[in-house]
Amino acid sequence: MTKTKLALQPYLEIIAGLPDVNLPGMLDLGGTQQRIREHPALTPLLQTYLADRALGGQGGSSADGTFDATLFIKWVLALSNQAPAIGDCVATGELSAAPLLDSWCAIVEDAVPLLVGRVSGHPHLREGARVRTSPVMNLRPSQGWARSCNRFYRLGLYDPSFLKTLQKDGRLSASAKLLRADQRS
Repeated sequence: MTKTKLALQPYLEIIAGLPDVNLPGMLDLGGTQQRIREHPALTPLLQTYLADRALGGQGGSSADGTFDATLFIKWVLALSNQAPAIGDCVATGELSAAPLLDSWCAIVEDAVPLLVGRVSGHPHLREGARVRTSPVMNLRPSQGWARSCNRFYRLGLYDPSFLKTLQKDGRLSASAKLLRADQRS
């Protein structure tokens, strides 16, 4: 199998494509919030963000479901640019302790970029489980890792045929497709 060769940070492109986002000195009367809520790829991230804020008590959202769009965008940007702390004595284990995703490929399903594959070493899933990750924020196959919305993954063998396997088994919709499938080495 081959590995994709270019890094991929799909949410950087999505955020950049939102009109009038985060303009200094502008009062957002909900327009940015509405665009975020209506964007099919941002909706699952927003749900995770709001749950994370509610559980962590870090602010940024309120009980009525409103949220600070600027804080949300900063959160998305931070996740999209986060890399494992390789070589840092304090966090050396961050990537080595990450679950391994084998027979993986990057896909888009319902406008949401994700990874699918077989996972091992995941704290909540059985060994060899066929999974789809939370939205993928940063994909670095040449460096052997990916960052989903929830965690880092180590990347094993790239297998674009795994998409068809999951579709055939009914685990993915027929509309799911490879993400940048042409970027293989």
